[in-house]
Amino acid sequence: MLAKDTVLQHALRQQYDWLFSDMTERIKLLIRMNQHTPVLMYALDYLHPRRDKELILAEASRLSKEYPWLSEAKQKKEDIEKAEVIARKTGIGAVAMDFVQNNANGKPVKLSDYRGKYVLLDFWASWCGPCRAENPNVLDNYERFHAKGLEILGVSLDDKKDAWIKAIKDDGLEWAHVSDLKGWKNEVAKEYNIRAVPSNFLIDKEGKIVAVNLRGEELTSKLEQIFGK
Repeated sequence: MLAKDTVLQHALRQQYDWLFSDMTERIKLLIRMNQHTPVLMYALDYLHPRRDKELILAEASRLSKEYPWLSEAKQKKEDIEKAEVIARKTGIGAVAMDFVQNNANGKPVKLSDYRGKYVLLDFWASWCGPCRAENPNVLDNYERFHAKGLEILGVSLDDKKDAWIKAIKDDGLEWAHVSDLKGWKNEVAKEYNIRAVPSNFLIDKEGKIVAVNLRGEELTSKLEQIFGK
């Protein structure tokens, strides 16, 4: 049953990725076909701030010149530029920013506690369907590679402790979990500029980020490169 569930969840994840990609392309088409309206400012909110950064910046710059009163365009530019600074701090090769956050028992956990081991820093939430669909894959990889040196630290964007704890138990997530229960205002998520979940960072023994947002077979393949098959 677990194998069938995992296959179904993987299929649902693929379908979600396709739908998101399709929506993004439709938004881009909408932008191209409606260049001279400030309403486009709100269409930009549906684009990915990293993958579609250049398009967002170009459109926000154009809109701010064409409509000087459109304060949202200026703010969008500033937000993207600020996110770019954070992205350099969280990109491949950067040393992962250290942090401390409490686990469900109120005990503080530091990212630097994992120095000397590979750690998957996993941002998720109990209410996030794609996160829950990906959890069996993360669990499979943890069970396969934990003995070889893989650790996982889950950072939850939940705001209700009971739902958070229940999801950990229901999904059988055996690794450490932390949260400040502030939802999208989670301090660590803000520091890492998390705009969507699931998101993750694979960090090496020296504390450097070696991969970002690995899911499904990509996660397994990367871990096989590191630890062997």
